[in-house]
Amino acid sequence: MTETPGLKRKHNKDGTYREYWEARADLAKRGYRPSSVRLHYPDTPEGRRQLAARCQILQAEMLSWATEGGKSKPGYDGTLKSLSRLFQMNDDSPFKTMKWNSRENVLKSLVIIERTVGDRQVGKLLGPDFKRWHTTWGLPKSAEKPPRPWRAKHAMDATRQLISYGVTLGFDDCFRADTILSKIRFKTPPARTSVMTADHVAAIRNAGHAEGYPSISLATALQFALTMRQKDVVGEWVPTNDKEEGGIAYKLTRWENGLLWSDIDEAFILRKAHTKTGFMVEHDLKLHPSVLEEIALVPPEKRVGPMIISEGTGVPYKNRKFTERWRKVADKAGIPKTVWNMDARAGAITEAYDLGATETDVMKSAGHKNRQTSARYNRGTIKQTSRVAMMRLEKRTENDD
Repeated sequence: MTETPGLKRKHNKDGTYREYWEARADLAKRGYRPSSVRLHYPDTPEGRRQLAARCQILQAEMLSWATEGGKSKPGYDGTLKSLSRLFQMNDDSPFKTMKWNSRENVLKSLVIIERTVGDRQVGKLLGPDFKRWHTTWGLPKSAEKPPRPWRAKHAMDATRQLISYGVTLGFDDCFRADTILSKIRFKTPPARTSVMTADHVAAIRNAGHAEGYPSISLATALQFALTMRQKDVVGEWVPTNDKEEGGIAYKLTRWENGLLWSDIDEAFILRKAHTKTGFMVEHDLKLHPSVLEEIALVPPEKRVGPMIISEGTGVPYKNRKFTERWRKVADKAGIPKTVWNMDARAGAITEAYDLGATETDVMKSAGHKNRQTSARYNRGTIKQTSRVAMMRLEKRTENDD
């Protein structure tokens, strides 16, 4: 397994397995540490790529230690690459306390940084260097592809994190680079403007049933009607360890955070704590006909456990699989490519503002902790600007009288 050097698997009694990276036995005997690192990555194509990258980093550090004579663990040599390794390996690094999916996203950017500018000396960096990197990271993958502004933003955000961590370690060159970076503002990628409408939802629901995927119909209705994130409806598979019990598990992951049928009481009131904020929301499903219509199509004996189940597997959708299937159904429904599943939440919030809902009510419905967050989801439409214009016109007319 050349792409995953040092990878070992240890089987559990239930047939699943745990994955580890292990140092070469001879080097571990000579004192190399860590001699073993537990790996937590989902069994998805993206998860496997991240696991391979992690194994390669660990293997390179071990071989570097061996080349250096085994005197000390690789430290900081002034390069961004060495700073990146410390950021990933040190126990006091904020990287270690990130949520698993955030850590994976940051790791993607660290791979880009190490590959493209990892050999640069931090002490020699100037403002034009950072600006040039940002521009280069955002270039199209190929001539016929679009620019990648979000790739550039995330890589530069990770660069700032590396430099900031170097400051906490007392590296003088990182203090200097941090000061330079603090004076630079990079262009923010344009915010999304697409919204999902009630007509889009109706079309997706019809297509979902026609294609044999009622789970897509139900999930979309719930997301739009209740202004909920995909994660809070469909759930997610998070890395776990063999000591945890209960729930729905698959290999080294466990399903969490999605809607359960038990979240709905006898009066059809749904209560759910939003994953991101922990904010508890309540929705009276009797006021949402589209949701009631979809629920009515689910036999009562099947209303147990997770609400959204993949027709193909009989268990909750694996990470990314829901989005892939949703897109296929949306294409069948004639939904523009510019409208994504995540736009259901923005569409619901925009519709609420269009109808004159107060900021506080929108905030409560969306599970936000402040009104400013809800406002960011509001992709203002002609209804909102027209309502303001009419109010201003009526005021002027009143004054003229």
